[in-house]
Amino acid sequence: MGDNRMVATIPYSPKMRGESDQPLEKQLVDLEKLDAEGYMRVVHHAGERGYHIKLVLNDKEAISLFVWNEKVFRGENTLARSYGIIPIEEIEPDEGDEILAEGRYKLKDGILELFFEKGKYSGTIKYRLKLKGIKEYISQKHGHSVRPEYFLIAL
Repeated sequence: MGDNRMVATIPYSPKMRGESDQPLEKQLVDLEKLDAEGYMRVVHHAGERGYHIKLVLNDKEAISLFVWNEKVFRGENTLARSYGIIPIEEIEPDEGDEILAEGRYKLKDGILELFFEKGKYSGTIKYRLKLKGIKEYISQKHGHSVRPEYFLIAL
């Protein structure tokens, strides 16, 4: 990460080959072992059916968690796909995107707390993260993608 903290990665050997816009170690960040807190933003990208929860790590990087539905905002069990460490600029919405919420988050010992302070959602929601597995595919946008998927278990 930009502040030189050690980041654990999930051990995984890709089954596919291909160019990617993101190094494997940034895709396979182990969120169950990450200790971070800070600003959080929820973005609905135009044309997508889900939502990106962008967790800022430092002044250069963030983590993007994709969820397919609104269960995550109601404190219900759901599934999230990690897009790993992304450049900080990617928390900004593009034309046609919508910022649904902003606030803070805390991630420690596999527990993710989301504090929605502004926008469509409000309140605090707490989840235990549990790795479901790795989804590997070729994306038109990102190329070869190796993405951890997590069960978000409501606490």
